[in-house]
Amino acid sequence: MFRVVENVRKKHLDWVNFILTQRRWSRRRLAMEAGVDPSTLTRFLSDVTNSRMLNSYSIEKIEQAGGIPAFQTDLAGLPEELRGTEAGDASPYQAEEANPLATAISALRSGKNGVDPWLLRSRCLENVGYVPGDILIVDLNAVPANGDIVCAQLYDRNGKAETIFRIFEHPFLISATMDPAQLMPVLVDKNVLIRGVVMSSIRERRAA
Repeated sequence: MFRVVENVRKKHLDWVNFILTQRRWSRRRLAMEAGVDPSTLTRFLSDVTNSRMLNSYSIEKIEQAGGIPAFQTDLAGLPEELRGTEAGDASPYQAEEANPLATAISALRSGKNGVDPWLLRSRCLENVGYVPGDILIVDLNAVPANGDIVCAQLYDRNGKAETIFRIFEHPFLISATMDPAQLMPVLVDKNVLIRGVVMSSIRERRAA
């Protein structure tokens, strides 16, 4: 019975964290938009007994506010504004269930919430050993320290985001590449949102 409760709670947690990530909202902002008591969401997300779940009323309200169907935690079918952008250094990685990498990614997540895989597409980190095609595992709850590789979103004046991967050296994000187009440091200001820290990576076999 406990295992059933744990699995249902995980489904609820993954969904709420997915909304927070895609919307770039705080817990309080989600509660406000959904019209639910902020303490309800806080108690649910912080429950150390790992048994608290959302009731049907809260689920309906959060679904309407977040714009993401109940318990959906993938990008398929989401509006463009919630899927992020294809521009930038990487794109969200979705492994098919039959792909052995899906098992590896699941193990790296270790049951944690807010851990996402990204497929690196640029040379932005080639000098520190990360190359296009690598899958970077990003912990969205980690606080970056100097020297960490981070996933960030850079917003233009129209509010459009570009996802970038850089080395965090406060107050800048620094590339590690021989590509001159990416050498300019990025100042961490109101137009930059650091989404998380790269905790590990996976590289598929590249044999011919």
